[in-house]
Amino acid sequence: MATKTTKLAAVNRILTNVGQAPTTNLEDGNPLVEMAEVVLSEVNIAVQSEGWIFNTEYAYPFTADSSGCIAIPTNVLALDSNGPTNSFLVIRSGKLYDKAAHTYTFAGTQNLDVTWLFDFEDLPEAAKEYITIRAGNVFAGRSVGSSEAVAFGQREEVMSRATLMEYDTQQGDYSIFNTNDGYTQYNSYKPCLLYTSDAADEEDSV
Repeated sequence: MATKTTKLAAVNRILTNVGQAPTTNLEDGNPLVEMAEVVLSEVNIAVQSEGWIFNTEYAYPFTADSSGCIAIPTNVLALDSNGPTNSFLVIRSGKLYDKAAHTYTFAGTQNLDVTWLFDFEDLPEAAKEYITIRAGNVFAGRSVGSSEAVAFGQREEVMSRATLMEYDTQQGDYSIFNTNDGYTQYNSYKPCLLYTSDAADEEDSV
């Protein structure tokens, strides 16, 4: 039976990309295994930081505590105000900070557009494939300096990124008529009969 890509499977693909034997345990103490896992984690964060349909959420509510501060979870990669505002919101010291008002204090709930960081195994397969191939190229360059392996892998990387972008556009249903939160507000043209005096006379005669 087909199974989804696991972190162990991704690490083994990275290792075999440079001719190393696969492992059965990520905790076996092998330095190359540990390095491959670190590279996979780095690339995972870098790719998700771009913001994709699977890890971006619009108008997500963040509620202030009793002191007016809003703690930001550690798996938030980026956030922004939802819609036009005078605020300039950033993450500072693990809390929401308004650079425009120079304050950590907020009244009530703030609805923000958020880019989340998810575990590798919680990602869609298209994202895992791209991250694994890209990590394999980074690992090949760092561990053995193999320009041949990197050159070959770059072609795969381009193709896997194209697949991920296709997944993103299909799932996002993007359109020039969409609002920022991804919902379509556009109403197509609907032709109707011109109401003339002749039409009115015809109605009266019925």
